[in-house]
Amino acid sequence: MAKKKRAQRQAASPIEVKVTQQKRDRVAAILAIMLGLLSVIEGGRVLLGLWVPDYPVLPWLVWYNVALGVVSVMVGVGIWMENEKSRGLALNILTLHAIVFVGLFALKQTGQTVAMKSLFAMLFRTFTWIVIYSLINWKRQER
Repeated sequence: MAKKKRAQRQAASPIEVKVTQQKRDRVAAILAIMLGLLSVIEGGRVLLGLWVPDYPVLPWLVWYNVALGVVSVMVGVGIWMENEKSRGLALNILTLHAIVFVGLFALKQTGQTVAMKSLFAMLFRTFTWIVIYSLINWKRQER
């Protein structure tokens, strides 16, 4: 009896999970919305004085993060709703984050006061937007 059950388990074909472009878009949309909301919440707390970090804060960076957080939420909703314009906006967000990351890194290298947490956060945002943009463009070039 045990041999028969083992043979049945081995003979059963694995379940195929098809990852469609819509599923990739949904994952990208959720990432964009979550990252945007986190940026708005954390930056908003600093701007409203509800939280004072124990590291140096660049005011322009906080404003940038909140503004791009709002845009990220809107782009995430656009990706979810399959709006083609959101792909271009996602590339713009990725490019802006990369530019700001390089700028922060350059400031740090020249001796300016830049918190390591700010550098890591911008690196994380840039990497996450690379993932988001890759997901929404995965197979679209073939069409």
